[in-house]
Amino acid sequence: MKKTALYILVGMLCACTPKTDSVLKTGNWLFAFQIDEQNPDQQIPFNVEVLNENHLVVSNADEQIDVQEIAYRRDSVFIKMPVFGSEFKGRISGEKISGEYFNYNKSKVHPIPFEAEYGTQERFEITDENAADFSGKWEVNFGEEENDSPAIGIFEQDGNLITGTFQTETGDYRYLEGAVNGNTMQLSCFDGAHVFLFTAELNDSTLNGWFYSGNTYKEKWSAVKADGAELADMKTLTFLKSGYDKLSFAFPNEEGDTISLADEKYKGKAVIVQIFGTWCPNCMDETRYLVEMYEKYNAAGLEIIGLDFEVKPDFDYFQQRIERYRNDLNVSWELVLAGTSNKQKAAEALPMLNKIISYPTAIFIDRKGEIREIHTGFSGPGTGEAYEHYKTETEALIETLLNETI
Repeated sequence: MKKTALYILVGMLCACTPKTDSVLKTGNWLFAFQIDEQNPDQQIPFNVEVLNENHLVVSNADEQIDVQEIAYRRDSVFIKMPVFGSEFKGRISGEKISGEYFNYNKSKVHPIPFEAEYGTQERFEITDENAADFSGKWEVNFGEEENDSPAIGIFEQDGNLITGTFQTETGDYRYLEGAVNGNTMQLSCFDGAHVFLFTAELNDSTLNGWFYSGNTYKEKWSAVKADGAELADMKTLTFLKSGYDKLSFAFPNEEGDTISLADEKYKGKAVIVQIFGTWCPNCMDETRYLVEMYEKYNAAGLEIIGLDFEVKPDFDYFQQRIERYRNDLNVSWELVLAGTSNKQKAAEALPMLNKIISYPTAIFIDRKGEIREIHTGFSGPGTGEAYEHYKTETEALIETLLNETI
C-alpha cells in the first residue's frame, strides 16, 4: 500500500513538472521555402548556422546575417529577422522544423510555408559533376519582350558551385548563391526581405530561365554572354524638372517635428538627401555605406536626411519601423515620413523631380543648396567592381562638396 502511494505521488509530481521548451540544435540547417503547392520540389533554399539557441547566422554567398531575436514556446520557435522584422513561426520536431514565414512589410502579407532540416549544408543537390560554364558577365532581359527590363548578370563559378547577382539600372539583386548541374543553374537568396530563386539552362551560349519571388510572382528571363555589357548611367535618370532650381520639402520625423532643408542645421552644409524605404534591401545596403560616410565626414560639414516612403501611411507604423531601422543600422541623422512607397504618389511628394524611379535614390546638395548630382538606385556590395567604383566616385564627390566655399 505504501509503495502504491509512493508511485502515485511520483506520477503526480512528474505530471506537474512543466515541459521544457524545444530549442534549435547547434550546427548547420538548410531552410527551404515551399513556393508551389502543386510541385513540392520547387523550393527556395538558404543556409543557416545555429551558434546557440539564441543566435543564428543566415548565409548568402559572402553575406552573413546575424539573427538574435529568437523566442521559444513549448515545441515552437519564433525567429525575427534584423532590419526588416520579418518572422518565421515554426514547430520543432527533433531535427526538423516546419511552419510559415511572414514578411510584414507588404501591403498584403502572404505567408510562405517553409521547412528546415538539421545537418545539411548543400543548398542545391549536386547531381551532375559535369558543370557548364556560367561565369562572367551576361546581358540579361527580364520579361518576354526584348529590352523589357535590362540587367547584367555577374557570376563567379567554382566547379558546381556558383555565386553572383543581377545589376539593373536601379539597383541589384544582392547576394545570390547556388549550384550548376550539367547545363542547368540554380541561384537563391533570402535576406529578410528578398525570397528569390533563379533557374536557367545554357544552350548555344544563351541562357533561358525563370525568376521566382516568393510564392506570388514568377517571370521569364534570358541572357547572352557579353563581357562588355553596360547599363544606362545611374546619374542621368532622375533630374529636376524645368522651372525648378532647388529641392524643397517639409516632413515630420518620428517625434512629429517638421524637418526641412531650410532648417538652420543644414545651411552652408553639404547634404545628402536619401529617398528610401525601411522595407528595401538595396536601401539597407546604401544606408550602411552612408553610415560610414557620415561617421567620417559629419564633423567636416556633411549632413544626411532620409526621406522614408513606407508601405503604409500610418504614422505609428512609421515610428515602429524607424526605431528598428535606426537601432539595427546605427543611423543617427534625421529620418522623416515622406509618404507611401507607391512611386507615383512618392513623385507627388517631390514634384520638382521628373519622377521617382528607384528606392534608394541619393540627392547630393552643395553648401549653396544647389543639387550637384542625383544617383538613382544603388549597386551594392554584391556587385563587386561596380560597388567599388561607386564608393570611389561618391567619396570623391563628397570631398569636393565639402572643400567648396559658399
